[in-house]
Amino acid sequence: METPPIAPQPGPSAVLRRIEATGWAILCILCLGTLAALPPAHAAGLALGGLLALGNLRLMDLYFARILRRQGARPRWWHHALYAARFFALLGALAALLAWGRAPVLSVVVGLSVPLMAISLYGARAALRGGAAARV
Repeated sequence: METPPIAPQPGPSAVLRRIEATGWAILCILCLGTLAALPPAHAAGLALGGLLALGNLRLMDLYFARILRRQGARPRWWHHALYAARFFALLGALAALLAWGRAPVLSVVVGLSVPLMAISLYGARAALRGGAAARV
């Protein structure tokens, strides 16, 4: 018995764009639900945490697209320095948000977990369709 041919899978960048779009949808739904049920400070903390997390995911996508491209010059040392600086910028933004902005910690943490929710939902959708999430 012959096995059916494997359908072409989207590349890593296309997968990350889909995950990012799913993350934006999740963030909007969570913010609207939080705004309806809790004080506005919680919705603002969730939105800012989600913005930081999704921005961080986007920057990571750009970094790896540059590093792993097949043609072109090898990455310079400053590409790696910018990647490391991204972590310090994220920590600084979190410190400012929590210390000076007095955002609720739990809301910010839930916002930071939005990309993880998006990755999980993307993988679950791919598994329910019976295919691999991505072939790299």
